[in-house]
Amino acid sequence: MNDNEINDIRTEGNFKGITFSKYKKPDARKELLACLKNGKIEEACYWTAEFVCAGHYQELWDIVLTCFGKHVHLANPKLCMYLELRYDAFKEIVANGYIGNELRMRNNPRIRSLFAEIACVLCNSKKKYSLEGIQVKKADFDSTAITDKLKAPNVTYVAPVFLPGDPKELYIAINEFAFHISKDSKNSLQASYWLEWIMEFEHICRMKKQRCVCERRSAMPVDPKFQMDPIWIVWELLAGQARESASASPLMPKLVQSLLKLYCLRYTDGVKKKRRYLIYCAICLLTEPFVLSQEMVSNKDLVENVVKKIDTVYKQVKKNEIAPKTDYLTGAAGAKSDLDKTIEKMDKLNSMNTIVRTTVM
Repeated sequence: MNDNEINDIRTEGNFKGITFSKYKKPDARKELLACLKNGKIEEACYWTAEFVCAGHYQELWDIVLTCFGKHVHLANPKLCMYLELRYDAFKEIVANGYIGNELRMRNNPRIRSLFAEIACVLCNSKKKYSLEGIQVKKADFDSTAITDKLKAPNVTYVAPVFLPGDPKELYIAINEFAFHISKDSKNSLQASYWLEWIMEFEHICRMKKQRCVCERRSAMPVDPKFQMDPIWIVWELLAGQARESASASPLMPKLVQSLLKLYCLRYTDGVKKKRRYLIYCAICLLTEPFVLSQEMVSNKDLVENVVKKIDTVYKQVKKNEIAPKTDYLTGAAGAKSDLDKTIEKMDKLNSMNTIVRTTVM
């Protein structure tokens, strides 16, 4: 066993609420997000390793998506396509023997390199003003009070995507959203307000144990039980507006499609609001000016150097492992299992899929 290979006796259940070195997950999340935002590469790689070694990949991806959607967005919009490619690479690694055994991936060199690269790319990317969630007041759900907020000149903006089985209670709100992302308004603030109104209305219905579902959107890449969530009407409007904008910005449909795919990663009710910044980003793409001339990934030599040295970070994290009592060299506690050997062989077969130099420009 080398000096950076994690040989820890704890199971996934032992890491509930904590990282590998027993930091509270919310605190570690806050630290990692701050490091990514402020360009602190070494610290970002360390906190990333804390999540990887504890098997917290869902949380790690959510942090990555939050950083992009909240802090990068229009400063480097093509980065969403890069993240989509990297998630595809992640899925491929998981499929090669780690399904149900994701904790074992912490010693996989491709996993370590992948997340080190992502952390470095986000740290090194240009940032924009930070997007903030818009608060919807309780009074805003009063039908008399909400009238003053209605700006759409007619109720036809949502008509192309609104289906017979969609909730009539949301028609006006979704029509307002559709109006504000259209060329007739292009108002990101108002569109974001109505997005929050729609999500909060659905939340209120759930709290009252009332159903608020739309007609099934089977094209959405999520578990069928989630395909009736009203949020997909919002995404259909965003995708439709992106197609209309394609003549002026040919890449727009692909950008919005990448954002949708990222939004749908391991989708559950719990991520709906957590990933709101990806929808904010899509809104901004459709309503505000931006440039696409900059490189998707800058300073590739720096990124490559960080990836090459990432095992030194895991060597540092390893100091906090709880190792088995039987020594790895003298007993069976640390011996590689048949599963590990199989995965190792599969990784060698896939070694041609390098990480750093495969970025699409």
